Amino acid sequence: MPINILYGFFPKSFFNSTSLPTTQTKPSSPSQYTKLETLLQSQNFKEADQETDRIVLALAQRQTEGYLRLEDTKNLSCQALQAIDHLWSKYSQGKFGISTQQQIYQSLGGTTQYNGTIWNSFSEKVGWRKGTWLSSNQLDFSLSAPKGQLPTLGVAELYGESFGLLPPVLKCRI
Repeated sequence: MPINILYGFFPKSFFNSTSLPTTQTKPSSPSQYTKLETLLQSQNFKEADQETDRIVLALAQRQTEGYLRLEDTKNLSCQALQAIDHLWSKYSQGKFGISTQQQIYQSLGGTTQYNGTIWNSFSEKVGWRKGTWLSSNQLDFSLSAPKGQLPTLGVAELYGESFGLLPPVLKCRI
């Protein structure tokens, strides 16, 4: 059974979008992150990764479906993603988090424009790939993991291509 319940099966054209989100999901409340913070404080990164997926699905009102559609990702609240990033960064001493992933992705030349070579290089660098895509049970859910490995935010492989939430998140300027 996969760790993540959030699957980002997006077409390549999704990564070529340059518009900023215009609609936002309902604002998140601090209490919504209590469980995530508790899991991160105790360095239970595997369950924290699952909780992050649950939160993002709830924000998008897609819990029943268990995955996001293109239109759902465009409407995610940057404020919510920033709150999630803050917790991950704080409790991993900056090793994990969306902003850490963005820094790595951008250092490799990544932008909101999809580039398969850069995406694969990024995925190798954060430990999601080792020649081939790793399954969630092959990831290291500890501080020994490669920098930026977590949260996975629903990174998934489909027909040999990896898709996930990262490039759209770049639009939030976390």
